[in-house]
Amino acid sequence: MPRVLVRFFALYQEAAGAREVELEIPEDYTILELARMLEEKFPKLRGQLVEGDRISEEARVLVNGRNIEWLDKEKTRLRDGDIVAFFPPVAGG
Repeated sequence: MPRVLVRFFALYQEAAGAREVELEIPEDYTILELARMLEEKFPKLRGQLVEGDRISEEARVLVNGRNIEWLDKEKTRLRDGDIVAFFPPVAGG
């Protein structure tokens, strides 16, 4: 089975209780499916990564350093060895 490394930042790291986690995923798994898996695995993340059938508008997700907005959004397929990073919204000024 493919394995991916998931990295959490800021509030997501606190909610998951981990900076990163390596997971086995089924073949042809999408970012949306991974986000749902993470919300199940880490209950404090529920409602923060997924909104209905989409990745939350608030979440920023990178696969191998590339924003999923420039890939296939939540339908982006994952492959063995991918590194997925989840960033919460950033406030600044």
